[in-house]
Amino acid sequence: MGQLLDDLAAARAAWTGPQLTDWYAEEVLIDQLRTALEPDAERLENSEFGAEVRDLVQADESASAEDVHVDVEDPLLWADRRITHDDGGWSVIGIRFRGRDLTCPFVDVIASTLSPTPQNVLTIAADAVEDLAAFRPLTARVTVGELEWLRTGIDELPGSGPVSVDHHVVAGLVRDINHRTRVASHRRISLEQMDVTLAAATVEEIYAAHPDSGRWATAASAEELAEAAEDGALFEIFANSEPAGVVSAPRDDDFGLTGHMVQEICLDEQHRGRGYGPAVLQRLCEVLPTPGPGTVLWGTIHPENQPSLRNAYAVGRVTVGGQLWVAPKGHPGMPAPLTRPW
Repeated sequence: MGQLLDDLAAARAAWTGPQLTDWYAEEVLIDQLRTALEPDAERLENSEFGAEVRDLVQADESASAEDVHVDVEDPLLWADRRITHDDGGWSVIGIRFRGRDLTCPFVDVIASTLSPTPQNVLTIAADAVEDLAAFRPLTARVTVGELEWLRTGIDELPGSGPVSVDHHVVAGLVRDINHRTRVASHRRISLEQMDVTLAAATVEEIYAAHPDSGRWATAASAEELAEAAEDGALFEIFANSEPAGVVSAPRDDDFGLTGHMVQEICLDEQHRGRGYGPAVLQRLCEVLPTPGPGTVLWGTIHPENQPSLRNAYAVGRVTVGGQLWVAPKGHPGMPAPLTRPW
């Protein structure tokens, strides 16, 4: 699997944005991409993995109750697979269902040897949805470094269907965030290590009070919060010494980044709308365990979630790339936003 990982990482590196090449030496970036892509390499043309996914999906009782069925039997179609384009280049793709919703199938483009131009992205998407046409995918999803340039360029091509941003990947070096001027509300905010059970209950209560939040995010589960606690990155938020919410950021390396992913940041009703978000992120970076010189605080944020994007930008995080929904002409594209993709 070593050569396969090398090939995937080299292909993906060409699609990363300039910010990552500023932060990481080439060999470091390649090594981080190899780590992130290892699960995909294990799934490639793996019939056992494909059969497990197929059986899990076809046994989904909630989907069956809604008369939604995916009758594809070949396990290799369920596994990640390599397709060859007309010019001889290749892409690795896999079938996915957004939010585990079987009515929202899409093709995930994991890596490609084609260069990241608008026309090539559209070619990859068209070939990918054709290859997995048995699933009736609505669109393809492509991870890119130059998010807006590619989105606008693809949208102008005659063979393009709906094109939109799925998520921004935003990140900032922890050391740089810690060197920035503190926001005005910084002195009002403090963080303390939090019990997992209490954190899960608090998160659930806050999300229940704001169901509209589910458009952009899913409440972190107790199991997910436990991972953050194990990494020393689960905290209760205090505002003026009063309990105000939860923030968590487990160790997670992905998209060529290494560091902590913002898993949860939620404030209760009493403390919303007071500009505390950037202060929470600054306090979080101050207490993250032993960050190295390349450690980042990163996360994925839906483009409609403007409050979270403003909070991220306010502390010096920037958009370093993202994921695009790219539908070839004749395909409907992805409907209104759900939550985390599967």
